[in-house]
Amino acid sequence: MIRELVVEGFTVFPDKEKFEFVPGINVVVGGNDSGKSHLLKLCYSLAKWSSGGGRKSLPDKWAEELRLRNDLMRVFSSRNLSGLTALNRGNDHAGVFASMIGDGVPDRMGDIRFRFCSTEEEEGLHIDEMPKRFLNNPVVFLTAREVFAIFPSFVQLGAKFPEVLDGACWDLCRALEIPMKLSPDDVALGRVLGRIQKILSGNVIFQDGRFYLSRPGQQAMEMSLVAEGFKRLGVLDCLIRNGTVNKGSILFWDEPEMNLNSFHLPLLVKVLTGLAKAGVQVVLSSHSLFLLRELMIQLSERRNEQVSRRFFGLNVPHENRLGVRVNSGNSLEDIGPIESLEAEIEQADRYLKLV
Repeated sequence: MIRELVVEGFTVFPDKEKFEFVPGINVVVGGNDSGKSHLLKLCYSLAKWSSGGGRKSLPDKWAEELRLRNDLMRVFSSRNLSGLTALNRGNDHAGVFASMIGDGVPDRMGDIRFRFCSTEEEEGLHIDEMPKRFLNNPVVFLTAREVFAIFPSFVQLGAKFPEVLDGACWDLCRALEIPMKLSPDDVALGRVLGRIQKILSGNVIFQDGRFYLSRPGQQAMEMSLVAEGFKRLGVLDCLIRNGTVNKGSILFWDEPEMNLNSFHLPLLVKVLTGLAKAGVQVVLSSHSLFLLRELMIQLSERRNEQVSRRFFGLNVPHENRLGVRVNSGNSLEDIGPIESLEAEIEQADRYLKLV
């Protein structure tokens, strides 16, 4: 899992900010332009880079610097490193520290510290502290982009022209190529899969190079034609059944509530808590008050006592919109008022007065 992250001068974080993650559910809360997606993409890039493991010995540092630089630019779809500094917020130097732990990687053995500057494109990125061991854990990022429609083109053109896809979508398409089983071997993940398929009212199948949603008594429908809110759940269905999402893996999920109506969100939260119980570290972002309240309700139940949780609140102060302030805690109340959530609460109060 990713245990700790410290950033300074990175995109919307001009000042030093520290994030301490838990093995269970980590929730990043904030409005538009608060850096939620940037935080998830950075964590994903580092976890993916570190999980290039399985190597008996570490390669030369310069090679790893180049690989990490390329991974960051691909995931962020950035032309250069200067776009990843907080240059617009008065900081042209970026520094990042991350601590990764996993099977065979004890605490502090997977640490990495690196820096880059907007004026040093040729020299690129400098690693000041190399990990003594790499992870060997699957890492998944469910992005907002729909990949089922992309997949056939990926198969035909992606290998020749990888630049047509951002890094996270490329990785998802590669993971979808792995053959699926009917159900996972792990019982806990089997329960999660059952909840996903209940929301979908069916399961995903792969035929003739395309993915379809198969529902009882209906003709299979191409996933590109399925309702938008179901598509990423369909991807998760596939990744659980092909073993990519399993015990010890990390799942990053940007706004899981996107395009889902509120009726499905309680069951979606059961999917999230079920993944955590199955040993998957979950890092998600959201600004849905309904989802966050449902998450707090279910996490307070006795059946979820063992699920560790951490909330991160990202706020852009009105008096100074050049930097993001970060608060963290074990509940929504610990992270202070979030502008986007406060607006929903205020409207609900006004509506109740109206009726």
